[in-house]
Amino acid sequence: MMELFINGAGCISPQLSFDNSVFLPETKEYLNNKLFCTEPDYSVLFDAASVRRMSRVIKFAVGAAIIALRESGVIVPGAIATGTGLGLLENSGKFLKNVIEHNESLVSPTSFIQSTHNTIGGIIALMAGCHAHNFTFSQKGISFEGALNDVRMLMTETDTDNCLLGGFDELTEYSLAIMSRLNILRKEPCSNLELYGESGNGIIAGEGASFFVLSKEMSATSYAKLIDNQVFFQPENIEDIQNKIIAFLDKNELSVKQLDVVITGLGGDKERDRFATELNRKMFLTQTISGYKHLCGEYMASSSFAFWLAAKMLKTGDIPESTILENRFRQPKSILIYNSYKSNHSLVLFKSC
Repeated sequence: MMELFINGAGCISPQLSFDNSVFLPETKEYLNNKLFCTEPDYSVLFDAASVRRMSRVIKFAVGAAIIALRESGVIVPGAIATGTGLGLLENSGKFLKNVIEHNESLVSPTSFIQSTHNTIGGIIALMAGCHAHNFTFSQKGISFEGALNDVRMLMTETDTDNCLLGGFDELTEYSLAIMSRLNILRKEPCSNLELYGESGNGIIAGEGASFFVLSKEMSATSYAKLIDNQVFFQPENIEDIQNKIIAFLDKNELSVKQLDVVITGLGGDKERDRFATELNRKMFLTQTISGYKHLCGEYMASSSFAFWLAAKMLKTGDIPESTILENRFRQPKSILIYNSYKSNHSLVLFKSC
């Protein structure tokens, strides 16, 4: 598949990421096991009537998409592809709660209409006047990667250009209750900024939305070149992962030593992190290693935040101190994202323009 240019980006996360004129100007600290989005003034993105009708996840996901489109100068995207693990969970919960409270009689359908996974893609299409290809992928920890594959194949095999790609998930009382019941969350008080320095069990939960405009042509707003991506399931052992990474890089005419930065999906949980920890110890010995889940928390589409982080690093030439786990003082010209969510593993490769 062809190389693509990232010509616009929008990110709303637990950090100050929505202002594209700066790059993580400060790092927000949270002293609990849940990270909620730091949201912008939505009045500059939507009219007041629209804001009142939107749930929180609709606001921050559609808001991130608008930021990306405006920056790229694209009014109507050629296609839309979004990835989300859990969709609009809060609205789903509201609808089910209303059904129970009304003894399964007739209830307002509003929450149900705005509870489906593809609601975000539909709203963006209506606002932008896009009547083209519009798909939402929900594949747990590789939901964003599913959307990414869709866009790359579409742009490689057709004349479609200027596609909008995004990933989002929200944190709600329902998802927190489920994670607590399954013992996924950290139980001890934990600063997100000290997540990797503390040996513990469980993750800190997060949420966010990151959107990108991908094009076949470079523009004045280009961030970086998207070179390739790959997903794989249930590797046998660390050697299997290493071999897959080497083969992936070989296909793109790169060696491990030529990588400048590796953005790793370490989440702070010893069991979940065992492969990433081993890779950092055995394979990525000359690269600057950056983490990201201490900034945005763990959620199924969190790799979209890592995608945003890589794009910003390549555009600015800067690696924020708050992300660095191992500093080998490499200028970011080639970046690999390695992420894992349970049995799902993914790789995304970027180069500077």
